Amino acid sequence: MICEEVKINLHDYIDELLDDLTKREVEQHIRNCDLCFKEYKKMIVFFDQLKQLPAIINPPKDVLDLVKTELMRIHGLITHTDQQVSLSDSRKIQKEKHIQEKILRKEGAPLRKSRVTKGIYKKPYNPGPPAEVKRLLLTVLPLAMIAFAYFLYDFQKYNYPWQIVSTIGNLVVDGRNVNDDSWDQGEILSTDDESMAVVHIPLVGTMEVGNNSVLLLDRAKDGANKVTLKQGIINLINNRDMPDFSILVNGFEVISRGGKFEIENLSLLGAKLKVGYAFVEIEHNGTTYMVDENHTCILKKGFRPGTPVNSNSSDSMRAAVAAFDFEDGGEEAVAKIISFANEQDMLTLLALIPFVSQLQRQIIFQEISNRFPPPESVTRAGIIRLDKEMLYRWWQEIEWQL
Repeated sequence: MICEEVKINLHDYIDELLDDLTKREVEQHIRNCDLCFKEYKKMIVFFDQLKQLPAIINPPKDVLDLVKTELMRIHGLITHTDQQVSLSDSRKIQKEKHIQEKILRKEGAPLRKSRVTKGIYKKPYNPGPPAEVKRLLLTVLPLAMIAFAYFLYDFQKYNYPWQIVSTIGNLVVDGRNVNDDSWDQGEILSTDDESMAVVHIPLVGTMEVGNNSVLLLDRAKDGANKVTLKQGIINLINNRDMPDFSILVNGFEVISRGGKFEIENLSLLGAKLKVGYAFVEIEHNGTTYMVDENHTCILKKGFRPGTPVNSNSSDSMRAAVAAFDFEDGGEEAVAKIISFANEQDMLTLLALIPFVSQLQRQIIFQEISNRFPPPESVTRAGIIRLDKEMLYRWWQEIEWQL
């Protein structure tokens, strides 16, 4: 049997309508002929896809055969040269098809079907959304429900407006004079040289606003409260254990982890951060710096955060740290810092390590070790190569003992 004969018999072969001899000849041919085997696979795939379509009509066999032939031609199962239909014949076929559809809808005439055709049209007519629409709904609806649930959860975390519970003098919020009033997200609060205010922050604590201060309430949200201190002074008392409350000042983000701290923004001189108890983190250019309780730190535009200095450190120590941080004091300033350092200054020395030479790291390591030996998991080599985990564990070891 040649290829053309096989192509003619493929449809009946799949429908199992061939006699045994012809069936064996077709099977033998497609096993040995790659081209005919590909045609066979195409036809199988075509009929499998056709089986997924809902039954809408039961057209007469001649119309069904014409429609099948045209669909097979579109899917590349037969070429245009295999069957040429004139434009007028095509229109006749379409007209006849519509006539037969109307008749069959009205009368429900039965149709004798082959095995494959029965498989295709065995489904009862059940109007409904197309399969693509159903799949889209099954995909979109769960996502929409998740998004809505997250919206409700996120909405519950908003905790504005903040309440201004007491004032002294003339207080202005977004251009309006207030006494006991609210401070809403996106509004600016300002005081003059004779006014002060106390603000209640829901779920956090209180914030005292000093003279000549200007603050913007960027975000009021549980776990993500944020205020920009443009100028002036604030004192924050955070009553929560570990909430995120941050102050933006001079390009730095000061993050409270519970406790009490004060920030005074002195404009050109920079902002001075004083931590009363607990500790704060400073985020700057993707790096986190820690300032422990009873330490101060200068935040000046164009520089990294200043090295934390203990509040009880000597003036000489403070001057040497400032020279190193902001006056390019270099190795001479580091040598002075080491010579002035007492036991209370060990966190200052530890904070210097990432910014000094390798030789000075070794000197500082030994200086700190003499007073606060590192934990077993912290090594000299790790500190010299600036292992972040080791630096943090040593910071914790020193911090709780000061």
